[in-house]
Amino acid sequence: MNFPCKKRLRHWWWIVAFKYPRFRSLLTRLLIPARQIDIRLFGARLRIDTREEIGLWRAARMADNNIIFRDEVASLLNLALLLRPGDTFVDVGANVGLYSSVLSRLRNLSPDTSYVAIEPNPKTAERLRRSLGETVQVLNIALSDRAGELGFTSGVTSGVFRVSPNQFAEIKVRCERLEALLRSQTNLVMKIDVEGHELPVLRGAAALFNEQRIKVIYIDGYSDEMIPDFLRERGFALYHGRALTPCGAEAPRDSLLAIHRSRLQMRAAPNQ
Repeated sequence: MNFPCKKRLRHWWWIVAFKYPRFRSLLTRLLIPARQIDIRLFGARLRIDTREEIGLWRAARMADNNIIFRDEVASLLNLALLLRPGDTFVDVGANVGLYSSVLSRLRNLSPDTSYVAIEPNPKTAERLRRSLGETVQVLNIALSDRAGELGFTSGVTSGVFRVSPNQFAEIKVRCERLEALLRSQTNLVMKIDVEGHELPVLRGAAALFNEQRIKVIYIDGYSDEMIPDFLRERGFALYHGRALTPCGAEAPRDSLLAIHRSRLQMRAAPNQ
């Protein structure tokens, strides 16, 4: 809710609250119930007291109403845990570069780690280049299981720019197989967000799978039920992308993290 002078009133409230901590404590006890509850914040489960940890309680409530803080941050943190020096991070369906921009900061510690952001929407790709500068290679192309052209239609936001049959397409974009673009890179950590076109993208990386160069894949939602088995058959263990817990027979449809067995062995090995 907005009203005139709201920012000014909030400013003076915090001045009074910090200047008179007893007053703040009294108001907190009057207005905030003390309840033991479980919350999830950035994919982590926390047991809190709503009064004693009021800041965490408020943050969790706000995150529940915002897809970026509720979903994206948790999966982004898990990818950061799995990205190793010398890897290449490939952001397929990069949009304006949230994942690429955050993870590419690792270059300050590991200059041999490289980054590729792939975005088919020309207008979004232009903003992506402005976001990332020279730190990330930006490719304004589409990916599929064959080279050529793909038709796309736009949605309400840039995040739902999706592959469409040619008769309904608003724009056509040059299309490549992923394996044709990344022949020179080493181990790959990938994030894929392509609005229903996931399986053709994966099939276009056949040589990379055969060479076991793909180590981690995070898929932010998928439409084809074949994808979990496709990944298992190629040596991947499946996890919930936000909680980083192993999947059972049922894989999550909206946040799937696949880690190759060779990467799991490397992480388990001592002093390596």
